[in-house]
Amino acid sequence: IILTSWCCLTADAFASSIIGLSLTSSPSSTMIHDSRRNEPSPSTGTRREILQNALSIYLAAAMMPSPASASNLPDSTGADLSRTGSIDTLLPIVAIQRSLLSANLQLSNGSPSSIATPETCAILLQSLFKDVPREEKAFKRIFDAYSTPVSYKQKFLDQNAFLVYYTKGYDGPGRPNIEENVTNSVQTLQYGSRNDAWNAMDDLFVELEFGKGSKDDDGALSNQGELVAFLDKVLMALDTYISLAPVADVDEARGQPRQS
Repeated sequence: IILTSWCCLTADAFASSIIGLSLTSSPSSTMIHDSRRNEPSPSTGTRREILQNALSIYLAAAMMPSPASASNLPDSTGADLSRTGSIDTLLPIVAIQRSLLSANLQLSNGSPSSIATPETCAILLQSLFKDVPREEKAFKRIFDAYSTPVSYKQKFLDQNAFLVYYTKGYDGPGRPNIEENVTNSVQTLQYGSRNDAWNAMDDLFVELEFGKGSKDDDGALSNQGELVAFLDKVLMALDTYISLAPVADVDEARGQPRQS
């Protein structure tokens, strides 16, 4: 109702302006108007045409489907996907785990209630930064280089979601539904564990950075037990991720020295 009223008002105003201009623009149109003073005004038909055109444009725009966006797939991190699943790409993930275990060991040697001093936080950060990127995209890129990549079929379905939805996955006579056998459970678990690991890692970094910039006597420092809890959360996500890799590959990666 609101749209129709707006269109009517717009049409009336627009039509009146056009008619007014046409009547004053040339003598001939004035003469024609004067000679037909008793006939119905042409503005009625003009307004009706403008209203019909406006409604037609609106309905056409409303019925036009918007392009589907690839929002269900993880964002690309720019990882090199040519060696996914290899021991070479597993090594950096194992190195992250090793650094976290080392930091956990340092904190576990003290009392859980002991305050994590700014010096302790600075040392832990310096040690972690050797293997663990601080930036989210760089962190996830390490995991994506090893993880099962998104298949062409998954990309097609996501980028053509509108078409797939309205065809109900029809892929031709005698062919299986295009949406069948799309989900890869390993891939789903890998991406989920990667995200969990980053979220926990970011929390740990924030806590250590805050502790590094604090003073010993300001009463805002975390104790070592709280930092161990942050570390355990990251390690739990990493354990889940690494458990998805072949055991022999994990053992081989753990047996190799840290890469410089």
